[in-house]
Amino acid sequence: MMTIRSAKFILSLDRLRPFPGQGLPEIAMAGKSNVGKSSMINSVLGNSKLARISSAPGKTRLINFFKVNDQFWLVDLPGYGFAKAPKAERDRWAAMIEGYLQGSEHLKRVLHLVDIRHEPTRDDQMMVEYLRHYDIPFTVVATKADKLSKAARGRSIPVICRTLAVQPWEVIPYSSEDGTGRERILELLETETTTGDDAHE
Repeated sequence: MMTIRSAKFILSLDRLRPFPGQGLPEIAMAGKSNVGKSSMINSVLGNSKLARISSAPGKTRLINFFKVNDQFWLVDLPGYGFAKAPKAERDRWAAMIEGYLQGSEHLKRVLHLVDIRHEPTRDDQMMVEYLRHYDIPFTVVATKADKLSKAARGRSIPVICRTLAVQPWEVIPYSSEDGTGRERILELLETETTTGDDAHE
Protein backbone atom coordinates (compact mmCIF):
# COMPACT_ATOMS: atom_id res chain seq x y z
CA MET A 1 0.00 0.00 0.00
CA MET A 2 1.26 3.45 -0.89
CA THR A 3 2.61 5.70 1.86
CA ILE A 4 1.98 9.40 1.24
CA ARG A 5 5.32 11.09 1.94
CA SER A 6 4.59 14.41 0.25
CA ALA A 7 1.64 16.05 -1.44
CA LYS A 8 1.40 19.59 -2.66
CA PHE A 9 -0.84 21.68 -4.85
CA ILE A 10 1.19 22.83 -7.85
CA LEU A 11 -1.02 24.56 -10.40
CA SER A 12 -4.48 25.17 -11.90
CA LEU A 13 -5.22 25.21 -15.62
CA ASP A 14 -8.28 26.44 -17.48
CA ARG A 15 -7.53 23.87 -20.19
CA LEU A 16 -5.00 21.10 -20.67
CA ARG A 17 -1.71 22.43 -22.01
CA PRO A 18 1.99 21.72 -21.37
CA PHE A 19 3.10 22.41 -17.79
CA PRO A 20 6.29 21.90 -15.74
CA GLY A 21 6.58 18.32 -14.51
CA GLN A 22 4.26 16.91 -17.14
CA GLY A 23 5.04 13.29 -17.98
CA LEU A 24 4.39 11.68 -14.60
CA PRO A 25 1.39 9.32 -14.38
CA GLU A 26 -1.94 11.08 -13.76
CA ILE A 27 -4.92 9.91 -11.73
CA ALA A 28 -7.96 12.12 -12.26
CA MET A 29 -10.97 12.64 -10.01
CA ALA A 30 -14.33 13.35 -11.61
CA GLY A 31 -17.77 13.78 -10.11
CA LYS A 32 -20.71 16.10 -9.86
CA SER A 33 -20.52 19.30 -7.85
CA ASN A 34 -20.52 18.80 -4.07
CA VAL A 35 -19.85 15.04 -4.26
CA GLY A 36 -16.86 15.44 -1.92
CA LYS A 37 -13.84 15.55 -4.24
CA SER A 38 -11.90 18.12 -2.20
CA SER A 39 -12.62 16.30 1.07
CA MET A 40 -11.47 13.03 -0.47
CA ILE A 41 -8.24 14.57 -1.80
CA ASN A 42 -7.43 15.92 1.66
CA SER A 43 -8.34 12.62 3.30
CA VAL A 44 -6.43 10.34 0.91
CA LEU A 45 -3.35 12.54 0.94
CA GLY A 46 -3.47 13.12 4.69
CA ASN A 47 -3.56 16.91 4.56
CA SER A 48 -6.75 18.67 5.60
CA LYS A 49 -5.67 21.97 4.03
CA LEU A 50 -4.55 20.74 0.62
CA ALA A 51 -7.74 21.19 -1.41
CA ARG A 52 -10.11 24.00 -0.53
CA ILE A 53 -13.48 22.71 0.60
CA SER A 54 -16.61 24.75 0.03
CA SER A 55 -20.18 24.09 1.07
CA ALA A 56 -21.25 25.82 -2.15
CA PRO A 57 -21.26 23.51 -5.18
CA GLY A 58 -19.43 24.48 -8.33
CA LYS A 59 -16.38 25.97 -6.66
CA THR A 60 -13.80 23.89 -8.56
CA ARG A 61 -13.75 25.86 -11.79
CA LEU A 62 -10.29 24.87 -12.99
CA ILE A 63 -8.26 21.68 -13.42
CA ASN A 64 -6.16 21.44 -10.25
CA PHE A 65 -2.92 19.44 -10.15
CA PHE A 66 -1.50 17.98 -6.93
CA LYS A 67 1.94 16.35 -7.03
CA VAL A 68 2.15 13.28 -4.79
CA ASN A 69 5.46 11.77 -3.60
CA ASP A 70 7.09 13.50 -6.60
CA GLN A 71 5.82 10.35 -8.33
CA PHE A 72 2.44 11.13 -9.88
CA TRP A 73 -0.23 13.81 -10.33
CA LEU A 74 -3.64 13.69 -8.68
CA VAL A 75 -5.84 15.78 -10.95
CA ASP A 76 -9.04 17.38 -9.62
CA LEU A 77 -11.47 18.05 -12.48
CA PRO A 78 -14.28 20.64 -12.23
CA GLY A 79 -17.52 19.28 -10.83
CA TYR A 80 -20.29 18.73 -13.34
CA GLY A 81 -24.07 18.88 -13.14
CA PHE A 82 -24.37 22.07 -11.06
CA ALA A 83 -27.77 23.24 -12.31
CA LYS A 84 -27.59 26.74 -10.81
CA ALA A 85 -24.53 27.75 -12.80
CA PRO A 86 -25.18 29.66 -16.04
CA LYS A 87 -25.31 27.39 -19.08
CA ALA A 88 -22.24 29.04 -20.61
CA GLU A 89 -20.30 28.26 -17.42
CA ARG A 90 -21.52 24.65 -17.39
CA ASP A 91 -20.54 24.27 -21.04
CA ARG A 92 -17.07 25.66 -20.25
CA TRP A 93 -16.59 23.15 -17.40
CA ALA A 94 -17.74 20.30 -19.68
CA ALA A 95 -15.29 21.38 -22.40
CA MET A 96 -12.50 21.56 -19.81
CA ILE A 97 -13.23 18.04 -18.51
CA GLU A 98 -13.57 16.61 -22.01
CA GLY A 99 -10.43 18.37 -23.23
CA TYR A 100 -8.45 16.92 -20.34
CA LEU A 101 -9.79 13.37 -20.64
CA GLN A 102 -9.20 13.25 -24.39
CA GLY A 103 -5.92 15.14 -24.36
CA SER A 104 -3.91 13.74 -21.45
CA GLU A 105 -1.35 11.21 -22.65
CA HIS A 106 -0.41 10.28 -19.08
CA LEU A 107 -3.85 9.57 -17.60
CA LYS A 108 -3.84 6.12 -15.97
CA ARG A 109 -7.26 6.00 -14.32
CA VAL A 110 -10.25 8.12 -13.39
CA LEU A 111 -11.76 7.92 -9.91
CA HIS A 112 -15.43 8.57 -10.63
CA LEU A 113 -17.10 9.85 -7.47
CA VAL A 114 -20.82 9.38 -6.78
CA ASP A 115 -22.76 10.07 -3.57
CA ILE A 116 -23.58 6.73 -1.92
CA ARG A 117 -26.85 8.15 -0.58
CA HIS A 118 -28.39 8.82 -3.98
CA GLU A 119 -28.98 6.97 -7.22
CA PRO A 120 -26.39 8.16 -9.78
CA THR A 121 -27.70 10.97 -11.97
CA ARG A 122 -27.96 11.07 -15.75
CA ASP A 123 -24.77 13.19 -15.69
CA ASP A 124 -23.03 10.38 -13.77
CA GLN A 125 -24.22 7.85 -16.35
CA MET A 126 -22.98 10.06 -19.18
CA MET A 127 -19.56 10.32 -17.54
CA VAL A 128 -19.26 6.52 -17.33
CA GLU A 129 -20.46 6.15 -20.93
CA TYR A 130 -17.85 8.69 -21.99
CA LEU A 131 -15.04 6.89 -20.13
CA ARG A 132 -16.07 3.57 -21.66
CA HIS A 133 -16.32 5.06 -25.14
CA TYR A 134 -12.75 6.38 -24.96
CA ASP A 135 -11.52 3.24 -23.20
CA ILE A 136 -10.33 5.16 -20.13
CA PRO A 137 -9.94 2.90 -17.05
CA PHE A 138 -12.08 4.06 -14.14
CA THR A 139 -13.10 3.11 -10.63
CA VAL A 140 -16.39 4.18 -9.05
CA VAL A 141 -15.96 5.66 -5.57
CA ALA A 142 -19.13 5.95 -3.48
CA THR A 143 -18.47 8.93 -1.20
CA LYS A 144 -20.02 9.94 2.13
CA ALA A 145 -20.22 6.30 3.25
CA ASP A 146 -20.21 7.37 6.91
CA LYS A 147 -23.66 8.93 6.38
CA LEU A 148 -25.22 5.47 5.99
CA SER A 149 -25.34 2.36 8.17
CA LYS A 150 -23.67 -0.77 6.84
CA ALA A 151 -27.11 -2.19 6.00
CA ALA A 152 -28.07 0.96 4.08
CA ARG A 153 -24.74 0.87 2.23
CA GLY A 154 -25.52 -2.71 1.29
CA ARG A 155 -28.76 -1.49 -0.31
CA SER A 156 -27.16 1.49 -2.06
CA ILE A 157 -24.28 -0.30 -3.80
CA PRO A 158 -26.52 -2.50 -6.00
CA VAL A 159 -28.42 0.62 -7.14
CA ILE A 160 -25.14 2.29 -8.12
CA CYS A 161 -24.03 -0.90 -9.89
CA ARG A 162 -27.26 -1.20 -11.86
CA THR A 163 -27.31 2.46 -12.87
CA LEU A 164 -23.66 2.61 -13.95
CA ALA A 165 -23.37 -1.01 -15.18
CA VAL A 166 -20.47 -1.91 -12.88
CA GLN A 167 -19.88 -4.85 -10.54
CA PRO A 168 -20.09 -4.51 -6.72
CA TRP A 169 -16.38 -5.27 -6.28
CA GLU A 170 -15.59 -2.40 -8.65
CA VAL A 171 -17.20 0.15 -6.30
CA ILE A 172 -15.18 1.53 -3.37
CA PRO A 173 -17.31 2.98 -0.53
CA TYR A 174 -15.40 5.96 0.84
CA SER A 175 -15.64 8.28 3.82
CA SER A 176 -13.43 11.31 4.30
CA GLU A 177 -14.69 11.43 7.90
CA ASP A 178 -13.75 7.98 9.19
CA GLY A 179 -11.29 6.78 6.53
CA THR A 180 -13.46 4.00 5.10
CA GLY A 181 -11.96 2.96 1.76
CA ARG A 182 -8.71 4.91 2.12
CA GLU A 183 -6.52 1.77 2.12
CA ARG A 184 -8.17 0.49 -1.06
CA ILE A 185 -7.61 3.86 -2.76
CA LEU A 186 -3.94 3.92 -1.70
CA GLU A 187 -3.48 0.39 -3.03
CA LEU A 188 -5.06 1.46 -6.31
CA LEU A 189 -2.76 4.50 -6.54
CA GLU A 190 0.24 2.27 -5.85
CA THR A 191 -0.77 -0.17 -8.60
CA GLU A 192 -1.53 2.50 -11.19
CA THR A 193 1.52 4.71 -10.66
CA THR A 194 4.36 2.25 -10.03
CA THR A 195 4.02 -0.20 -12.91
CA GLY A 196 7.33 0.63 -14.53
CA ASP A 197 8.52 3.36 -16.87
CA ASP A 198 7.22 1.69 -20.00
CA ALA A 199 3.67 2.08 -18.69
CA HIS A 200 4.07 5.83 -18.68
CA GLU A 201 4.69 6.24 -22.38
